[in-house]
Amino acid sequence: MYLPKPRALAALALMSISLHAAAHPHVWIDYSATAVMTGSKITAIRETWAFTKTYPFSLVGDFSDAPTSGPMDAKHTALIYKQAFSNLKTVNYFTHVFANDKEMPVGEARDFAVAVEDKHMVYRFLVPLTKPADAKASKVTVGIWDDSFFVDFNARNPQPVTLDETAARTCSAAKFEDRDHPIFSGMVTPIASKISC
Repeated sequence: MYLPKPRALAALALMSISLHAAAHPHVWIDYSATAVMTGSKITAIRETWAFTKTYPFSLVGDFSDAPTSGPMDAKHTALIYKQAFSNLKTVNYFTHVFANDKEMPVGEARDFAVAVEDKHMVYRFLVPLTKPADAKASKVTVGIWDDSFFVDFNARNPQPVTLDETAARTCSAAKFEDRDHPIFSGMVTPIASKISC
């Protein structure tokens, strides 16, 4: 497993601190996301995060007896959730869903699971919307990014957000540069997906 760097540890284990002073990314995550839908309505975003460089084992807890490959056991998953994931609710798990340019609130993430894959820590979880976003009645966009640019998110696939099998056949996702929501003091344009039905 990769050795953690001090600034990366602070980003994940101490999410209560301000991240806006960061001058460049210190945590790198490759992600994939799937819009969970009922017809034209998005009800949740299912996400996978792969930490590509470091993970804050030393600040999270004792991992000397943790699995080094495959799914994390229940004890260490609970420890990671408490120390390095639950506080991400304060930043909506870096998940941005807009309907007619209004950001949709999200609920507490569920189905949290952790694994070690190819020596990288991987999170999998579901972020529910508190109210469905109707991609037929509204202009809906979905993106995963950190406004402070302390955490650098990169899509694992050419299409960052895909649709699950319950989406209406008329629905589609299209990648675009979201110039309406620049990050890092306006210096970086995040990648998002427009969901249309």
